[in-house]
Amino acid sequence: MKTVREVSRLTDVSVRTFDYYDEIGLLCPDRVTEAVYGLYVTRALERLQNILLFRELEFSLKDIREILDRSDFDRQKALDQQI
Repeated sequence: MKTVREVSRLTDVSVRTFDYYDEIGLLCPDRVTEAVYGLYVTRALERLQNILLFRELEFSLKDIREILDRSDFDRQKALDQQI
């Protein structure tokens, strides 16, 4: 597990952005400590990777959330449709 600060340093995404993503339901921590620190494990980190990829492709946060929340989401298929 990695804290939000650790993931922030690794990805160069601000803690404030993580807070916002959590607030809008785009990327929520897998667990929250008693001190209210978000903890991220593989599932959330994979989702973050997808978010960063789609942001790089200039998708809106709303579109990204809709894409990633689909039960039939296929990363490669989504990319093929946009490229």
